[in-house]
Amino acid sequence: MKTFLVWLSTNATAIGLAGAAIAFAWSAIQFILSRRSELRSREFEHYHLLIKELVSPDSETKSTWIDRQVAVVFELRHFPRYYEPTVRILSGLKEQWSANPQSASSTRLFKEIEFTIEYIQRKNKTISSKLRKIGGRG
Repeated sequence: MKTFLVWLSTNATAIGLAGAAIAFAWSAIQFILSRRSELRSREFEHYHLLIKELVSPDSETKSTWIDRQVAVVFELRHFPRYYEPTVRILSGLKEQWSANPQSASSTRLFKEIEFTIEYIQRKNKTISSKLRKIGGRG
């Protein structure tokens, strides 16, 4: 017991520094986890707001604006976590809207949907390829 107390008193500074480092590391990890959760929540909200803008008419005018929809479809490219449902949503909307096109300007929207689906598919292939290389299967 006496040896332990001697060791403890001679290494008190090192033990104190180690404790401070552990406390700092724990705080940093908690901050990063909290920030990640906050960013995911914000991304969720933005994504769903964009989808709403895409499919819902303006609350005041009760009409949809093709240019706004085209911009929304383009912006959906910036949500890689949602690529899978985005492709399904856009494919379904294109099929649904093609059956009843509102105007000739909807062709622009259909093209943007095709561009976005192609973009997502290219990105997914690139990501898959990189993952295979990292995993040693490339």
